[in-house]
Amino acid sequence: MHLLKYFRSNPAIGIALLLVVTGCSTNAGFGTPVSGPNPVSNPNPYGPQPGPSASGSVMPYEGRPGAEPTGSPYGSPAPSPTPIPNTLSIVGAALRLAYDGATKDPVKAPRVLELSFALQNTTKNAAKITSVAAYADKTALGTSLVALTAAAGQTSEVAAVALKTTDDPAKYKEVMVNFLDDTKKMVGSATLEVPPMDTSFTSLDDKHPKGPFSIDSAEISSIRVGQGPSFECTFAVTNPTASSVSVTQFEIKPPKGDALKLAIPLAVPPRSVSGFMSVVVPYAGGKSLPSGSYIIRAVQNGTTAAKASAVLL
Repeated sequence: MHLLKYFRSNPAIGIALLLVVTGCSTNAGFGTPVSGPNPVSNPNPYGPQPGPSASGSVMPYEGRPGAEPTGSPYGSPAPSPTPIPNTLSIVGAALRLAYDGATKDPVKAPRVLELSFALQNTTKNAAKITSVAAYADKTALGTSLVALTAAAGQTSEVAAVALKTTDDPAKYKEVMVNFLDDTKKMVGSATLEVPPMDTSFTSLDDKHPKGPFSIDSAEISSIRVGQGPSFECTFAVTNPTASSVSVTQFEIKPPKGDALKLAIPLAVPPRSVSGFMSVVVPYAGGKSLPSGSYIIRAVQNGTTAAKASAVLL
């Protein structure tokens, strides 16, 4: 997630830089007193978003020589609303779909529903969110644990949770998410659009130089999935050549442990860049994610077509 490391080191201004994907809350309002559940604050401050990529979001390519995909998987920054005193509000809540790295054939598997949000606390006491519950058409999709605390008068860091739903979330247009504290009391609720899974590409500008096929803007970040450690791998691919490139699988190698091979075939048109793609990967090499370089390879019939590395944010 772009800027997630910055959010963690600067939680007071995290809301001003919260990055939102295509699906944003349809709820209105900026929070209510702590005596009852609060609607999501500032649900869609960024206006219409680009269409989705294979992971649910497309970021257009700037087209200048040496440029990379603009923006981030979570959209563009915008100013936050003025917090209402003595309230708890869920801010920046957004959904997107990712591939499930727990299966070797993620294209055929149900998608992982990713949720990102923060807790804005203008009360005089610390507040917590300990679980989130997802519903679609009044049907419970699943509940996931999360550990998120906002000190009095503060906005928390951004939380990232992978909701392992009981049904494929890609079949739904909207999902309602309830945010619960440690007493199971609902702090807030949001109805969020589920972005479709649609692999999209943007043409490169004519001035963009020719070069090799590449993996760009790779990032590795921790994400909560069940009890064990997991990470999210996000990246885009760029093909500045005059011929199409067919990727047969991707491989992700942590600093410690075996490489994970994922059958995600991708036909990349000539002179194009993809939207951001995300894979949620369980880590089986220990009780915590290792620091160091994570290697991402795009493989074409057994041969490495492109390689990139990223460190854990």
